[in-house]
Amino acid sequence: MNRNQQPNFPVIYELLKQLCQNLAGDRSNDVLKEVTRLIKHKPNSIVNYGATSVAASESMIVARINRLLASRSQASVNVFNGFYDELVSMTESKQRTPILEFLFHLADSDKSACASGLKVDLRNDAGFAGTLDSVFSKLSVDSGIGGSERLMKSRSGGTVSGSTGSLCDTKALVADDAQLQIADRNELEDLLIQDAIYACTGIEGKYLRKNFVTGEFKLHHIHGRNLNACDAGMLLRLAEVGYFYNKVSRFINPKSDAYLMGNFGQGYITALQKELTNYYGLIANLQENLDRQRQTGDSAERMTLIRTMVWLVEPMERLQWLAVISEACREVKGGALASAIHKFIWHGDPMVRTISRELLQSACIPLQQMLTQWLTDGKIVDPHCEFFIEELTDVGYNRLWHDEFRLRPSMVPSFISDTLAKQILVIGKSINFLREICKDRAPVPERTDLKKCLNEHLDYLYSAHNNTELHVLIDSVYLKTSKRVLDIVLGPHQLFDHLKAMRDYLLLGQGHFADVLMENLKEELDRPAKDIYQQELFSIVAAAVRKSAAEQEEPSVLNYLDVHFLKPCEGDTGWDVFCLTYKVTGPLVTIFQPVQCTYRALFKQLWNMKRFEFILYGIWRNHMLSTRCYKPIANDISVVKQHLQTYCSKMINIITQMQYYILFEVIECSWEQFSARVKQAKALDDVLEAHDKFLERIRTGIFSDQSTILFSNCLEKIFSSVRKLDEWQMNFYKLCNREMDARKAFDEYIKSSEAKGTYGVNAERALERDEELQDFEAKLMQCQQALAEIGVEYENSVGHFLYQLAVSPMESLPQLCMRLDYNEYYKHRDERLSVPLTFQHMRKSMANNFGRK
Repeated sequence: MNRNQQPNFPVIYELLKQLCQNLAGDRSNDVLKEVTRLIKHKPNSIVNYGATSVAASESMIVARINRLLASRSQASVNVFNGFYDELVSMTESKQRTPILEFLFHLADSDKSACASGLKVDLRNDAGFAGTLDSVFSKLSVDSGIGGSERLMKSRSGGTVSGSTGSLCDTKALVADDAQLQIADRNELEDLLIQDAIYACTGIEGKYLRKNFVTGEFKLHHIHGRNLNACDAGMLLRLAEVGYFYNKVSRFINPKSDAYLMGNFGQGYITALQKELTNYYGLIANLQENLDRQRQTGDSAERMTLIRTMVWLVEPMERLQWLAVISEACREVKGGALASAIHKFIWHGDPMVRTISRELLQSACIPLQQMLTQWLTDGKIVDPHCEFFIEELTDVGYNRLWHDEFRLRPSMVPSFISDTLAKQILVIGKSINFLREICKDRAPVPERTDLKKCLNEHLDYLYSAHNNTELHVLIDSVYLKTSKRVLDIVLGPHQLFDHLKAMRDYLLLGQGHFADVLMENLKEELDRPAKDIYQQELFSIVAAAVRKSAAEQEEPSVLNYLDVHFLKPCEGDTGWDVFCLTYKVTGPLVTIFQPVQCTYRALFKQLWNMKRFEFILYGIWRNHMLSTRCYKPIANDISVVKQHLQTYCSKMINIITQMQYYILFEVIECSWEQFSARVKQAKALDDVLEAHDKFLERIRTGIFSDQSTILFSNCLEKIFSSVRKLDEWQMNFYKLCNREMDARKAFDEYIKSSEAKGTYGVNAERALERDEELQDFEAKLMQCQQALAEIGVEYENSVGHFLYQLAVSPMESLPQLCMRLDYNEYYKHRDERLSVPLTFQHMRKSMANNFGRK
């Protein structure tokens, strides 16, 4: 009811009537009449004596009424609660409290609550006391709810004789009621503590209800109204412990969606269960104290809500952090779960550090077992895919070292650095390689010490320092196992010798062998690819090996050289499908097989360049031989041969310089760097990494990777010009041969005519010869024009190639540009080569630097 509204007296009277009927039974009409008369004539005579002593709260009065009615029947409790809900909706708490207290004293006949809870204001109306006594007398007749007899006995020997006796009795009544209120308060507080203990284990109570979705607790919609703000706030605060308990318990419940899976998750759950066991012990201790308090009624050291809060402050904070850490581990497993816990291990709160360290210690027990097996036996037992090293079962024999074992980046714990993870990977991989591939069963060095350290000091693994005993042992085992693998592949299996042989043969480092092979294979490779047989080519390769200085090599190394045919397409010649390969056996297969394709690609590029060098030398050789052979027509073809010699010299210079650059500055320099790294290598992976960088430098140096595609296209255009020049030369010499044959035939005809005595030729034969000469001169002009076109195309290609070299950011390429254009011939014909930041500018800078020296 609002403050500005008048009380709804008809409704209140109706409620009072129903309550009297329920409490007084047959005497309800008399009781109702006396009570209404009492309220009507003296509304201020009923005052709450608690205003002068201990305040009686509404919740306490309702609780006492419910307990009284519950001792009689549950139906009475339900009826009262229904009336009470209507009273709450129509009145304020300030008005309800005296009404409820008054009604309670009417109902409580066993404890004389009527005498202690109501007091007649005798100062204003002394004569009304008799009226009040008559009311209680009537209530005591037949109904059993009055307390007049005890009330009268409590007043000065049973009579109302004077004001002094009545005042003393009133004080006694006030003291008795104060004790009753204290007892009620204690009983209510015991109920609230019991509800709090229930909530701490996730169980609902009388005053608390749980949201089964969120796990939060809230006040009961009916019983919670009986609590004052202080008790309600304290109870809800204690219920937060239950909320955090519900969150934590979800992670150990197999039916929950938050249940942690895998071995790491089970280790974490074990630590959680240990924490909850300690928590259960605390709750059991609280329950035991509360039961003892209820039985003995001892009020000296009572359990109160405040003391219960003090008991539960630390468990609440501990459960809260357990919930936070567990939530961070949700939906992760293995090393990722360990990383999630490790984030809290350096927290500023010592308690959080302790909790997270205990959880991490328990969760990493499977990691300890996996590391022990991997570092000592080279085996992985990981049914749930939680280890940060995974084993691939469908890997071929030729990829065992590279692909059988690899890191799982998502499962590498945050406390294991990348360097340490790679060391652990190499240790196990090396042990497995030695036992499975090399058939070496020697025990792992320091195996016992490493296993003992992992079992006793796993916490060293997530230590802030990397110089612990465990780190030192892992580093030592890594060095020794890696050295053992390296000694085996470099010693008995001659890894370095095989690498050197691949450089000599597949990268054409053995120059004499490449020249002999090219000379012997040219005729075969000019044929269509479908007409060539691999065995024929292999016999030619073997003959080239015997003719060259390579026969001085170890036979065990030379036996691995073989011929490989690429899949031919329509119209391919032997040049398109021929390739040399190097086949090894045993443990080296797992090392060399992954790079075979790279070596074949490099061989094709180098072999192609060698082919055009051979073509140009053939053109030059034919040119020098033709000078003597075509002496009769030297005057006619001198201009053409001079141009041919010029273009051939230019092309030979470019190809020779490119060959020198590739063989010496690219391959040899890279090989020297690679050899130095092999001598310093501590593990097989160091050798393989250096070998990959060696091949990468060569691939970049000969313009066969994606970053140098422009240079490769320019070289292809230059090679195209060489190919056209070779075809042109063949056509030119055919033309010269026809002319030489025609002149020879004409001279023989003249000689035969002299023998016949006719001396000379007739007009018809002379005219025929003149026509042949004119045709020769015309075709010679066409050849000269075609040669000029080839020359222009070639020079344009070279100019573009030089420009690309000049503007390249790679340091060696601008220097190659200066070497190819040593006389600045192309620089004067291409203005782009004269701008700053090209080789001319660099050349001046280098000259100035040399001048200073």
